[in-house]
Amino acid sequence: MPFGPADLLLHNAKFITVDPRCPRAGAVAVKDDRIIAVGESREALQDFTGPETSHEDLGGKTVIPGIIDSHNHIVAAGRAMDGVLLFDAKNMGDVKELVAKRVARAVPGEWIQGAGWIESQFDEHRPPTRWELDEAAPDNPVILNRLFGGSVCNSKALAAAGITSRSPDPPVGTVVRDHDSREPNGYLRDGAQLSVRDAIPKGTTQDIVAEYKRHATRALGEYVRWGITSVIDPGSDPYSMRAYQELHLEGALLPRVNMMPVWWGLRGNEDPYIPVKAAAMGVRTRFGDRQLSIGALKMAIDGGLGSKTAMMYEPWIDGTRTTVPLRLDMSKLEGYFEEAHRGGWSVGIHTIGDKAQDIAVGTFARVVSAYPRQDVRHNIVHGYFPTPRALELMKRHDIGVSVQPGFIWVEGDIYYEALPEKRLWDYKPLKTYLDTGIIVAANSDMTSAHYNPFLGMCAAVTRKTPRGRVMGEEQRLSVEEMLPLFTLEGAKLSFEEDLKGSIEAGKLADLAVLSDDITAVEPDRIKDLTVVATYIGGRKVHDARMA
Repeated sequence: MPFGPADLLLHNAKFITVDPRCPRAGAVAVKDDRIIAVGESREALQDFTGPETSHEDLGGKTVIPGIIDSHNHIVAAGRAMDGVLLFDAKNMGDVKELVAKRVARAVPGEWIQGAGWIESQFDEHRPPTRWELDEAAPDNPVILNRLFGGSVCNSKALAAAGITSRSPDPPVGTVVRDHDSREPNGYLRDGAQLSVRDAIPKGTTQDIVAEYKRHATRALGEYVRWGITSVIDPGSDPYSMRAYQELHLEGALLPRVNMMPVWWGLRGNEDPYIPVKAAAMGVRTRFGDRQLSIGALKMAIDGGLGSKTAMMYEPWIDGTRTTVPLRLDMSKLEGYFEEAHRGGWSVGIHTIGDKAQDIAVGTFARVVSAYPRQDVRHNIVHGYFPTPRALELMKRHDIGVSVQPGFIWVEGDIYYEALPEKRLWDYKPLKTYLDTGIIVAANSDMTSAHYNPFLGMCAAVTRKTPRGRVMGEEQRLSVEEMLPLFTLEGAKLSFEEDLKGSIEAGKLADLAVLSDDITAVEPDRIKDLTVVATYIGGRKVHDARMA
């Protein structure tokens, strides 16, 4: 017994290991924070136990590796949870009720922030207006983020930002106006949101860090209830990175966090300070420990599909086109990639449209070919419509993809207003990516979709929208194909596949005990699964029976 007797023996369970050498097991032995043995039964692991070993009978429950949400905006998620979370709102009445409930806990003048809506979820099939929000919050400025590409604000928030009927649209963005009066109706698209965000009081650096710590603690505490044991936070800014470090030093950082620093620092400054200044100190991708680490740099090119701001080759269904990148100077893209790559940084870049993905993948390929190295792992974030050329280059140069199947469930119906139905059959083509041999990590992208991982798992298996449309049957995955995307494949993005993502000896004892057998329930019921218990490093951090 090279490790000494186990501290914990979990048995009488159905372990789905995501380890092809031993796909199923009945018992797991844990020492310190690691799995030291996996076996068919409690009896098979008796040699790993001793007088001090704790034995826990899991009552026949199904256990999967701890879920890795490999693209989740933690601080923004916590801010929405502390504010107004709108995923379940069905109409304007629901929106006003949720805003009013939050206002009841606020003082006059306090900013109310929220997220989690898209017009297709509402009976009215439109965004809320400033006047509707005024009814719920006459004395508090309100800003509610759309799933992507916009926000709706009340009159107090617009006034704080100086937005009036005479305000021009910003260079990249739109102040949406009432058809008759031409007054701003509260809906701000893309860059038009920034003046409202700038109007929100910030306080000192320490004030911001304290706020971020509060929001992060709120979100991460919720995630462990859903079996999420690791999170990759894309676009981590200096404030969130400091907040995570302080939480880590306080022993309060659960789940594990891998940070993707924003490429250009604070908004509006494209000086690539991260690779330049951090590299001067010897910091790059893979710096940190198993609890808090630095991953890829986060970049972005285009916008979204539902907002019709993705860079596509073909026009939208209404005949309009999107050709302008929203997020960075494309003339500098190859230089950015080269600087990051040569400095030992992986890069994850947001591309939605097929044209944007071709540009990103082609640029990656040129840089990787010119400067080969094995210690970086670039990836495409979203990757809705890869062309055959993009797939071939991604395979050849080991470029992964970070996808969000839950978008199908949360907002899939609005896509039919952007592109022809047949085109949508290839949306987020998980099966095609896997068959090509590409690393595919699936995640939520909270706050752009709900953080409940089982919604995304269900969507990957069924491909169903809220209205029951199936977006490409040939891209459906089996449960066995789907589970690695939410576990082991996510670990690969941060070079941690030897540390976590599957249930096997030597790996961290990060586990999720499910309410039902995910391999036996009807596919449509996967979204209804819950988590009975969550273990991080062998320590139980969530127990539904004790809640």
